[in-house]
Amino acid sequence: MAQHDADSEYGPTPADAHYEHTDIEPSVAWKFAIWLVAGMIISAAIVYASFWFFERQEQAADREAQTFPLAVGQVRQAPTPRLQTQPFKDLYLLRQHETEQLSSYGWVDQATGIVRLPIDRAMERVLEQLPVRPQPSSTTVDELVMDSSAGRTTARR
Repeated sequence: MAQHDADSEYGPTPADAHYEHTDIEPSVAWKFAIWLVAGMIISAAIVYASFWFFERQEQAADREAQTFPLAVGQVRQAPTPRLQTQPFKDLYLLRQHETEQLSSYGWVDQATGIVRLPIDRAMERVLEQLPVRPQPSSTTVDELVMDSSAGRTTARR
């Protein structure tokens, strides 16, 4: 009788065997299945108990809210911050308000005498207050300022 090399590792199968001896022991499989079912039942009980607990808490909070006469029939609203329902309209109104402030006169603080000028007029006022650069003389008009690797130089035109 020639046996395969792979079968010789496990030895001969007894004649009265009702299962293959290289498989798992049936009692181990049954124990695992029983513990698996028990674990599933315990998990389902925990989930059901937590749902029951939170449902009871919500009902108690509802009863407490209804003891106040002004709270009856009111829908609870989410706390702030609230989301914008029309962000493009809000942005348009903001830009319109900013443009109105940049193009009109108005008081910023009347008690201290601080006013708001239109932006164009404010730029003119700043230019009036800046020191004026002296005009180049007629001799320097013919000179050209050039940049080079040695630094700034002047040359005749």
